[in-house]
Order: sequence, then structure tokens, then C-alpha cells
Amino acid sequence: MPDHIRPQLTGIELHALEPGLCLLSTPNGGQFPITAPVAEVRGWLDRCDGTRTREKLLAGMDPGYAEVLDFLEADACLRADQDAGARRLAATTVLLAGAPELTEPLAGLLAPSGYARIARLTGLDHPFPVAPADTIVVAAFTHPAYAELTALEAFCADRGVRFLPFRCERGQGIAGPAVTPGSGPDFADALARRRSAAPDPRVLDAFAAAGAPPGPRFRPGETRWLLTALAVQLERWASGAPAETTTGELELDPVRLRVLSRPVLPVPDRPRPVVVAHGPRPDLLVDDRTGIVTAVRELPAAPGMPARLKVCAVDVADLPHDSQASGTSWHDFEPARDSAIGAAVARYCGSRLGPERRIRHASYDRLRRDGVPALDPRRLNLYSARQYASAGFPFAPFTTDVECAWVEGFSHTTQDPIWVPACLVSAEPEPGGPRFTGPVTAGLAGGTSVEDAVTSGLEEVLARDTTMVWWANTPRLRRLSVPAEIRALVADTADTYDVTLIPLDNEFDVPIVAAAVFDRTRRRLSIGLATRPDAFEAAKKALAEGFTLQHTYRTLDDERAPAGRRYPGHLKPYRADRRYLDSYREDFADVVDPACRQQIHLDPRAAARVAPWVRNLPVRTWEGLPSLGERRLKAYQERVEERGFEVISVDRTTRDVEAAGFHAAHTLVPGLVPNLPAGIPCWGDGRIRRAAVDLGWRSTPLPEEGLNVFPLPHA
Repeated sequence: MPDHIRPQLTGIELHALEPGLCLLSTPNGGQFPITAPVAEVRGWLDRCDGTRTREKLLAGMDPGYAEVLDFLEADACLRADQDAGARRLAATTVLLAGAPELTEPLAGLLAPSGYARIARLTGLDHPFPVAPADTIVVAAFTHPAYAELTALEAFCADRGVRFLPFRCERGQGIAGPAVTPGSGPDFADALARRRSAAPDPRVLDAFAAAGAPPGPRFRPGETRWLLTALAVQLERWASGAPAETTTGELELDPVRLRVLSRPVLPVPDRPRPVVVAHGPRPDLLVDDRTGIVTAVRELPAAPGMPARLKVCAVDVADLPHDSQASGTSWHDFEPARDSAIGAAVARYCGSRLGPERRIRHASYDRLRRDGVPALDPRRLNLYSARQYASAGFPFAPFTTDVECAWVEGFSHTTQDPIWVPACLVSAEPEPGGPRFTGPVTAGLAGGTSVEDAVTSGLEEVLARDTTMVWWANTPRLRRLSVPAEIRALVADTADTYDVTLIPLDNEFDVPIVAAAVFDRTRRRLSIGLATRPDAFEAAKKALAEGFTLQHTYRTLDDERAPAGRRYPGHLKPYRADRRYLDSYREDFADVVDPACRQQIHLDPRAAARVAPWVRNLPVRTWEGLPSLGERRLKAYQERVEERGFEVISVDRTTRDVEAAGFHAAHTLVPGLVPNLPAGIPCWGDGRIRRAAVDLGWRSTPLPEEGLNVFPLPHA
């Protein structure tokens, strides 16, 4: 709020806690402690009456009072002009449409509020009766009325008129969103969100086909309660005060007299301006009916699993398959929840390029001739000449003269834009064109800032490249002794699981740890992987991931809940004998999904196959392990660039996710190796074979056919 504005205070409470400490409370549930005598604070608050500017209110006061004003403004308790709301109402015409059972009593409720005019909308084919900018159409129906509300919304949008829908479904009234044409969420968004979040879209189809009830829909008292709530939302919106319906729907239960606010974010494929939240707002993402994240739950510790490990699983709307993401934390659930929501953001944004993203179709040679900076496909480490020449190989060589789709990225190394082949950051196939690679998910990450997302993505890129070099060459590295703090985290698993911590040497001198978790009873091995600024934190993160993968094994091995529902078309049929190695090809060419790798490791023979380079390893100390000192993009970037590599990211943030204060990015380091399926490994230009020699693991490079393709027990 500028210094010249004269703020007027409304709706706060002040309570003395101690002689020199008081607590300010707001109707929205906000609380702010103030270190000052309550009489002083109350006297100062009384001066916030609309007659003094912000500058005068703060003159001679402790600097902390500026924070109080900022808090009150953020929590909608300060108004620049208390009379402005009444003037707005006096200039506003409300036109009512819909069921007379609702519109007639609503007109009576609105009459004393001071609107310029309240009338019925006579029809959609008549000239508009008043100035559109000063008009709100309120449509209230006793049934879902999707078609009617959609038509009314289009009518209002064409004329630049604000629109407030109200409908009834599932025995409840649903008010909103309050629609200002051309900005924010609208009714079409609400329907799209509910459809994408619906477990069974046929339910929405049934609602769409439902007609108006033959008699009264509600008892008189229920009708009054519903319409009073609608009238309050309308008055707040029309007067410029905060209203919940401006950011979503208000679900009203007339039997239990309960009110539930449901967020509605504008869908990303209908570009329009959105209001971006100040800081992350996970509440705008999470809702079982309208959210991007439709469920958040804590997975209970299974028998024998570490009780200290908190695992959060979330369901993500609008994904083609495997619509789940997860997060972990030791001790506390909230960090696990935050991690899971970040993973959900990444998966949601990464599932689409979106029509708002500019795409070029050209060859690399053509882009260069046109002066467009682009990533040379020869820098990519995809497939070898031997792979391309093999019968039935699904991908074409990515040469500089073939046309493909390109998206704009940013080089953190050169600080310049750079166009990147879309196939590296999107699973969407190009219609009719050649395929150059499968989906590259490594590097896709979400966060509460762009730097946060890029940093997490770069950590993953480094971990995957290093892991592929290790796994393909199978050196017998040394393991770390398990320190007391980590032993304490998993002390309750000692009778069931063996843990092996393996620091993975790499040319970037970055701490990367593989944590092998072996279930001695079921003979299942899982491996978690993590990059962090120091090896101890990497070990804890990798260990959490390793145990979380054991949760997935239980799902894959449960005939009552077929995992094929999550991974359609990829997994082999359930086997009670767990001999899945007999179901897959010997060369593992049919291991085309990360879930296939884990299904193979349900077979007890799988753990025995990889044991020589994973278990019973010689021990090394923690001394001398690499360290970065801080978890910042710059720290990782410097290590990568010292080795001659470039760090590139493509912003994958969709408009709706941005509106909730989150970001997603796909980070790339051209020349490093992603962890593509075991059936189609990226042997590329021989980097994996050369790296083993550079790291001292082998004296000469293995031949390509000698590299290990046995699936890694990681998803």
C-alpha cells in the first residue's frame, strides 16, 4: 500500500498476553504478536480510521509497526476507502437468471444491500439492458445445469459482463467461481478441474445430463441459508472486498450447515492473465474435487520398515497413467508432504508442453542459418552406431539436417537463450515424424522458485549419469560404514533389512550416494540414489528413497491390487512364484518402463545377480569424500562447467502452477547419460565406457556388448 493511501482498519481483535506483549488476530485466522503494551497498540490501531496516510501512521513509531500494517493488508483487514465499497454497490446492476425457486428469494435478500438495480435477465437474444462494466449476472439453478451455465458464461464473456454461477449437485449448493471475463478462473475451468480430478468421469457426464427437479429442491430454511451465503459472496465481490469465490468455488452443505472452499486454478491450455501468489500456496493445488493434487496421505510403516521414515503419497490429476507422486522425510511428515507436492508439480507440468509454449519446427542446420541459437544434436549422448544398425531399433539417428520440434530454453552457462529439441523434455510424440529418443525424465523437478527447481533437476541429472556409469561397468566399489545417526534411523529394521551405502565416484567431485536396501526375508533389493552438498545428507536421502521403493514392491506383488492399473501395457502378468526373470527377455529389450525394473527385482534371483557389485563390499571411511558446502545452483554449476559441460534448463511451469507460487523446470547437461529403460540404454558416443577408465575402475574400456544391461532396482 503506497504511503499516501489512508488505510481504514476493519475486523481485528487485540489481546494482552503479557504487560509488554499482545496478540493481533484477524477474521481470516491470522495472528501477529506485537512486542508493545496493549494500550499503546490499541491507541495506534484506533488511528487507522481512514483519516491518516500510512506515512503519518508510521511517523515516530517503532519500525515494527510497518510490519503490522503489511500483515493487516495481506490479511485483508485494511481498506484504502471504506466508502468505496458502498459506491461500487450503488453503481452495480444485478441481473438474475435461473430457477425461480432460488432467484425470487435471492432478489429479496439483495434488495436492502444498496445495488443500483436488481432485475431478471429476460433472455440471451435481447440487447443488453445496462452498461456491461457495471453489471453482474447471477445465475442460480437447482440442478447441475452445466449446459445452461456454460451458455450464460459465454453470453457474459461476449459482452464483458461479470458472472457468478450457482448450481446444486450431490445435495449441495456450489457458488462460483466469480468470473471477470478475460482473467482468473471461470466456470469452464471449474468443470475442467472437476473432470480431470474425477475418479470416474462418467459421474460428471451424468451431472451434465441431469435436468431440474420436478418440485422444490430445498426446504425453506435450507434455501435461505444457501442464498444468504451466495448474497454475502456477491456483495463482497461487487464492493471490492475479498471473496472466496474469486479464487474458486464455495461448496455449501445445507443439511450440516458446512462451508468448504475449493480452489479453481485456470487450466493451462486457455491462456489468459492470472494472479500469481506471493510465495507458494499449496492450498491452491490440493483438493479432492478441483485440485491438481487430489489426495495427500501418509503411508503407514509396513511391518519391518523404519517407523521414523515418513512417506507421503499424492494423487495427481490429469496424467495419462501412473498418477501418483511421493515424498519422504526422516521424522516429520510435513517435509515429506512438501516434497511430494513438488514431485506432483513436476509430473503435472512435465506431462504437457502446452499451447502457450512457443515451438519451432526446423532442422538444427536451418536454425543456425537463421541465426537462432540451438543445441547441436551431436552434443547429445544418445545411441551408438551399433544400436542404430540393430534390427527393429525404434529410434532414428538425430542428425543436424532432420526436422523436429524445438522449445526455448536457457543456458545457465552462457546466460543466453538456447533452443532445445522438444523430444528431450517432452513425452509427446511428433505426429508423422521420426523418433529420436524415449522420454528423458531425469532433470524434471518442481520447486518453490525457478532456482530451486533447476537445482533439484541438476542434482538428478548428475546422479543418473553417475549411476549409469557405475551400473553399466559393475565395479566393486567400497561401501561406507553406517554412522550412528543413520543406524538410529533404521534401528527397528535390523532384523529384516540390510543397508549398504555406496559413494559413487564421479568426474564432477560431487557427493552422490547409492543406498542398497535388501529385504532378507523376501530377497528383494532396492537402490535409492541422491546428490546433495555433502555425503551424509546424500546418504540419508538415498536411504529414504531405497526404503520407499520397498513400498512399491508390496504394491507390485499384490494380486488383489493389480499394478497394471498404474502402468498399463508395460508390466508382465502377475506371478505367484515371483519368477519374473522368466517373463522378460534375456536381453531385457522389453524392459521399457521403470516399473518393469522393479517387477524383475521381485524375483529373488535378481538380487543374487547384482550382489557382486552391490553387497558385502569392502569398507572405506567418510574422510576425503567430496563436499560442496551449500545446496545452491551455483555450487553444482561450477563443478559441471569445470569439466567442460553446459547447464541448460527449460521452464516447464504451467500458468496454473505459477498462479499457485510453484515452478517446474527440466534441466539438461548435454553429453551426460540419462537413465533410460534397460531395454534401450544410451550407449551414445562411448562416454560410459571411457568414464570407467577415467575413474580408474578399469584399465581399458569394455566393448559395448560387454556393458551390463541387467535392470537397476530403482524406479
